[in-house]
Amino acid sequence: MNILVTNVHSARNAGDRILLEVTLKELQTQFPGCKITIAMNDPHSYAPDQSIQAIGSLTHWFQDDDGAWRRLAVLTAPWLFLQALTFALIRRWTRRKLPLLAAAEQRRLLHAYADADLIVSCPGNFFFSGSGLGVPFFLAALALAYGRLIGKPLYMMPQTIGPLRRRREQRAIRWLLAHVRVVLLRDETSAAAVKAIGLRHPRCYVLPDVAFLYRGDNDLTLLAQAQAELPGLARPLVGVTVINWRGHDRHHARPELYEAAIAAALRAFLKAHGGAAILFPHVCGPSAAEDDRPPSRRIADQLRREGLPVVALAAEATPAQLQTAYGQMDLFLGTRLHSNIFALTAGTPVLAIAYQYKTHGVMRMLGLEDWVIDIQQATPEGVTTALEKLWQERAALRAQLQQTLPEIQRQARQAAAWIRADLAGSVP
Repeated sequence: MNILVTNVHSARNAGDRILLEVTLKELQTQFPGCKITIAMNDPHSYAPDQSIQAIGSLTHWFQDDDGAWRRLAVLTAPWLFLQALTFALIRRWTRRKLPLLAAAEQRRLLHAYADADLIVSCPGNFFFSGSGLGVPFFLAALALAYGRLIGKPLYMMPQTIGPLRRRREQRAIRWLLAHVRVVLLRDETSAAAVKAIGLRHPRCYVLPDVAFLYRGDNDLTLLAQAQAELPGLARPLVGVTVINWRGHDRHHARPELYEAAIAAALRAFLKAHGGAAILFPHVCGPSAAEDDRPPSRRIADQLRREGLPVVALAAEATPAQLQTAYGQMDLFLGTRLHSNIFALTAGTPVLAIAYQYKTHGVMRMLGLEDWVIDIQQATPEGVTTALEKLWQERAALRAQLQQTLPEIQRQARQAAAWIRADLAGSVP
């Protein structure tokens, strides 16, 4: 059994890495002895074991490892797509692999499509209307559409779909999902978005994010690093993840207000309760806009100048190190969705800052929708008040997590099992 996993971004994003690793583990459980190829935007960031191969994705054809677009490669896109189209049609009609003039990297990807018995889109959030011309959306959709063209069964691990503001993207997703055999969504907001564009799929289900299945290995490296930078590290400990909001949304009028809100909430909490705050490097690339460390440093430097015990960790960390550290926190103030999921699965109460609606959906699934602040409405007063309220209600929230997480994890484990059942002809 050959499986091609598409739409994998980068292992330098801890959330993406865990979505990939959990997906691989679940597929290997359902398809023992399978051979898996991963098509990644940043293939050099991940070193798989011998049964798995990582190759460049369609997006990687046109980007460097740091996420920058290669202009010369973009100019050759029509020629590359024409070769890919010809290859797919000849493969589908004759079962033969047409010799190509394309580079070795591109041939590897096309051959992976040709050899696959099924194609699975990795969990994530890439089918949404971004800024600019929407090229990342187009390439993510094409990664699945090409599998349809070459005649392979398509599946999709739990995704967030939307927001979809452009009609062309709505039409593209409606057509694409209609040809996916089992559509798995990770929140009700995505289900509403799919319904709003007119898709009525007989096998469309909402399942929790598969990151809820991840368990670290009690690696305390990050706490040791924080202790070295803040000798006498004292409780309560507040864990924090932030994003470069200016890099994510160029049209937001006041991205600096978001960082000011985080700083104000930490300032007020530390002055009221003591302890320390640790800002974690949840995502370190591949592009500069995706790197969480610059905004973390700005916030930490500001608070340290005021004499407050705050540290921004700089070294890239493994998911196991991050989840273990998040579990040692007394509270967590997280903007990165999967940093919040890591903290929640470790039993830490979370106040989530939502920069896309995927965060609202995941928190609502846990009954924690009251503990989400939209990044557009994040003000110093609002985040400060909410963090203090979280502290006062932390015991009740820990108890709630103990009750709800087992069922969430049971549901998340169904995703790969449903793919296997459908491929075998059994409707979930």
